Amino acid sequence: MTNDAKRIIIKTKIQFVFMGGFKLPQFSPAEKEKLRQDLIDAGKKLFAAQGLKKTSLEQLTAATGIAKSTFYAFYDSKEAMYLDLLELESAGMEERVWAAVEKQSDAYNGIIAYLRQMVLELKTNPLTKKLIMHPQEMELLRRRVPPEFIERKLQRNVIPLMNYIEQQQIKGEIINKDSGVIVGMMRAAMLIEVHKQEFDEKLYAEIEEIMFHAVASALTISPVSTKE
Repeated sequence: MTNDAKRIIIKTKIQFVFMGGFKLPQFSPAEKEKLRQDLIDAGKKLFAAQGLKKTSLEQLTAATGIAKSTFYAFYDSKEAMYLDLLELESAGMEERVWAAVEKQSDAYNGIIAYLRQMVLELKTNPLTKKLIMHPQEMELLRRRVPPEFIERKLQRNVIPLMNYIEQQQIKGEIINKDSGVIVGMMRAAMLIEVHKQEFDEKLYAEIEEIMFHAVASALTISPVSTKE
């Protein structure tokens, strides 16, 4: 532990103000940012290794050497912290996904590019993958999700996909079905990553690729010549 970190921790033990029934320490902006980053680093490691349910508040505070009252100066709960980490983890994800889609000349290959990139994001974002692979943890988190978080997710993830589908339907490249059905099909295809361990490792890549092509084929009405 650095001298700066020790100094901040000592300060939390002797400098308190009363707010809303909790004893919360006062920090300078620099101190607060340092502690927040320490919490983020500890949270990433613990949540990725143990998941949300098994990670306790005591473990999070012990990893950073702070009191519970100090934790509450940053987050209302460990679930709120997990949501914050999810947003940090997914920063830039949509840009990467749509950059891959926009390189394609038709909806068939656009859907495949979307599925490939989204699955790649799942593989490289451990906290998101943890939630998808453990539905019970997703349910724990869902109970604490504030409306503003849902709205941000809609604006960043769902609405751009809905818009893409509608644009391709106008062009006559995606079948005339409700966009919710089409999004559901695409999400179902992406969930193959969750079941990866159930397949022969040597065959999985080919199985995944055939799945993506099958879904793209079912959802599009592009000329056969474009379906490579």
